[in-house]
Amino acid sequence: MNITQYLNRIAFEHTPTVDADTLTRLHRQHVFQVPFENLDVHYKKRFTLDTAAVYDKVVTQRRGGFCYELNSLFLTLLQRLGFRGRMISASIFDDNGTPGPRFDHMAIVVEAGTDYLLDVGFGDLFVAPLEITPGKEQHDGRNYFRIDPHDSGYVLAMSPDGNTFQPKYTFTLDAQNISDFEPSCYDKQINPDSYFVRNIVCTRPTDAGRITLFNDRLIERRHEQRIISEITGEEHRKEVLRSEFGLAL
Repeated sequence: MNITQYLNRIAFEHTPTVDADTLTRLHRQHVFQVPFENLDVHYKKRFTLDTAAVYDKVVTQRRGGFCYELNSLFLTLLQRLGFRGRMISASIFDDNGTPGPRFDHMAIVVEAGTDYLLDVGFGDLFVAPLEITPGKEQHDGRNYFRIDPHDSGYVLAMSPDGNTFQPKYTFTLDAQNISDFEPSCYDKQINPDSYFVRNIVCTRPTDAGRITLFNDRLIERRHEQRIISEITGEEHRKEVLRSEFGLAL
């Protein structure tokens, strides 16, 4: 891994130091510059979680990825910079409020004065690290978040206004290995019931809100506006991915 090239990929222009401020800047730059996307699943390109392969995809080819790719690669960068971090397992709540299985999702915990939850591979979630402090309401400039005890771990909840919080996922602080996530990563690529097999998604935050390609629609949130454009075909989709997300397929 070339650290300078990785920092250039996320447009990080500061000298990195091992502290909470740098951690916040790195996390924010990552989610703004590297889209969450499952295009390899759509175009039937099988991928693994080999660090060199993910680095080539995200940094050299300037692509995005989903949780297992983006969070594992980001954790490697943080560790190379001197941060103490580990990958953890999370279980995402479905529409019925039921959490998924273990290793359903990968996130990161970093120790920087206190424990922080990081996640650059969820899609639409927090843009800055969250303190793992039960009951503390935190605002990332966009939404409100809470982390509360849940069974033997924690639950992360989000609210747009600080009133009603919706649970997003449960997690524990136990360190996991990349190999623990490989079966779930493979299943999400080939299982016909997988969200990522059934849908095409590419999304990133913007200064004004968020831009998302979802199946045959381009959805732009600009402050209070929501603008939806139709994708008319595969070539149009590729052009939108190029022009709006900087992705060349």
